[in-house]
Amino acid sequence: MAYDNDQNEFPINPDGENEKRTSLSHLPRYFRTPANKKFLTSTLDQLIQPGVVEKLNAYYGRKDAKAYAADDNYVGDVTKTREDYQLEPALVLKDDIDNVTYYKDYNDYINQLRSFGNTNKDHSKINAQEYYAWNPHIDWDKFVNFREYYWLPSGPQILSIFGQSKEIVSTFKVSLEENDDNVAYKFTPTGLTQNPTLKLYKGQTYIFEIDCPDILLHSQQTKPLPLVKQLLLKQ
Repeated sequence: MAYDNDQNEFPINPDGENEKRTSLSHLPRYFRTPANKKFLTSTLDQLIQPGVVEKLNAYYGRKDAKAYAADDNYVGDVTKTREDYQLEPALVLKDDIDNVTYYKDYNDYINQLRSFGNTNKDHSKINAQEYYAWNPHIDWDKFVNFREYYWLPSGPQILSIFGQSKEIVSTFKVSLEENDDNVAYKFTPTGLTQNPTLKLYKGQTYIFEIDCPDILLHSQQTKPLPLVKQLLLKQ
């Protein structure tokens, strides 16, 4: 009878690879009419067919690179703008299960500005920012070459220098010390080295307080005495 037309079950393809997928086979038997078959063949069947992989050798990116050759093959895009910004940075947000929840690239950024009323086509002016000159009043050499300096949070250690300033009067006490076979002089504030070498600076004031009761008796036995007399005469 007429209602039995196109009501047969579809055979199972043993190969599986060469089988053509049809959406009609998923419909109940009473919906497998010639009209539905013609409609589904021209619409849904085009979407569920197995994909065909085509090998393509081409480049992505800009054509103004130094390595660009005129005979290079580049993958095209829907517009020239998208071809120029194929490899620009993009913002991608994903959830905990790695699903992309947000995506924006440079083209989306420019299109968003156009939707806000921007009509300027110069991207340099669109992305330009205001800047001001600022002088921080710092030592730029220490700021740039900070690895070459030692940073002391509390400052350098205090170094006491005696007799190096005109406002300071240096006072030395001279005492006599008798050894087993000689007599020596000691100068305070150090008072550790016998007969030390004295370094005197021009323009400074030095006071020698001599505490040597027997200096006249030992004047012929010791050599530092004439030097002390000479210093006292100069002062």
